[in-house]
Amino acid sequence: MIRTNLQLLHIIESLSEKTEAITLRNYSVGQRIIQQGQEGKNVYIIRSGIAKCFITEDNDKDYILEFLGEGELLGEIEAIRKEPAICSIEPVTPVSIYIMSNIEFMQLLKTKPDFNAIVIALMATRISNSSVKSARQQLYTLSQILPQLLSALNAQQITFTKQDLSEYLGISVRSLNRLLKTT
Repeated sequence: MIRTNLQLLHIIESLSEKTEAITLRNYSVGQRIIQQGQEGKNVYIIRSGIAKCFITEDNDKDYILEFLGEGELLGEIEAIRKEPAICSIEPVTPVSIYIMSNIEFMQLLKTKPDFNAIVIALMATRISNSSVKSARQQLYTLSQILPQLLSALNAQQITFTKQDLSEYLGISVRSLNRLLKTT
């Protein structure tokens, strides 16, 4: 449920020791890291903590795509495509994040084959995970999905708000409460 990428984290930690182009910054719960629709100038790698990646729809409802943890990359799609952010990123726990400019990120992709390979693998994994999540939501009822989700959270010893859980499932908090009563 919470994506991590320790390989990327180790590479960035090593690179940050050799250059001032990669800095470290802390964000508080609820403080926006990336805002949907805005131009991004930086790419981020989570050092510690958990953030949510979500899309705000035209009806002002949020849909959480992923929960991201250590070593996860943020803003890479926008840097590669040179387009505004397709989603927002916000911490659900305090996070510490490595930051580099889009220019530095693109330079690393061109000059560091190991970095490039990890980024490509990460992006392929995200596509695969999104496909699996979509398929599950189409094939199973929420009453079947919710116990699995709660079990995964319990196994990782993580607690999310009902609001975050409902946005991850794409339902209202009221619907979530009804489901929780039956499980």
